[in-house]
Amino acid sequence: MQGSKHAWLLLIAIVFFGCNQSNDPSSTGHQHESEHGPDGEQIVVERVTDEVQKAMGDPKAVVELFLTSLREGNTTTTSRLLTNKARTETAKHDMVVHPPGSETAQFVVGQIIYTTEARDIAHVESNWTDVDEAGRRQSYEIVWILRKEAVGWGVAGMATELFSGEAPLVMNFEDPLDMLAQQQRAELELTRRGSVTAGSTQVMPASHSSPLNR
Repeated sequence: MQGSKHAWLLLIAIVFFGCNQSNDPSSTGHQHESEHGPDGEQIVVERVTDEVQKAMGDPKAVVELFLTSLREGNTTTTSRLLTNKARTETAKHDMVVHPPGSETAQFVVGQIIYTTEARDIAHVESNWTDVDEAGRRQSYEIVWILRKEAVGWGVAGMATELFSGEAPLVMNFEDPLDMLAQQQRAELELTRRGSVTAGSTQVMPASHSSPLNR
């Protein structure tokens, strides 16, 4: 497989949408414990231990938890960290976040850039590193695009430059059909341009250019 193809497949594996949505009852983010009242009657006490709600107050915290969940393969948490629109639109097309899980993946979350005067759109820089099928370490600079909603911050999409100096690939999770079309076009273009130097470490630069700033 071509080096550029490896790079593309790894990028798509970071956030991949597929069928078979999880029905994990833990998606409510609450745990229940049974206790007994004074008369011995069993009562249910709801204990809130919701790291998602805590993270939603800060864009960087959302991305850190999102990437941790991608690395661990936690479908429930990654789904809950999307914007409401992203969850609604992907559900319409029977699509959900399907994180791959990877013990070899590492990531670093960088600075936050607010792109609107209202500070309701944030771009959060990150670097994701993993090993491909050939054992080569691949690094990706990815900008995560977050939108502030009533309940807090959620992930609306991502952007990265596949080719240096050219327009970035923007994957809009709130428009899944467009996202899939972008994936297909990028894959065809990567294949057309041929392979990169074998054995080299690939670093895909990120970009803050985004059509989601509205």
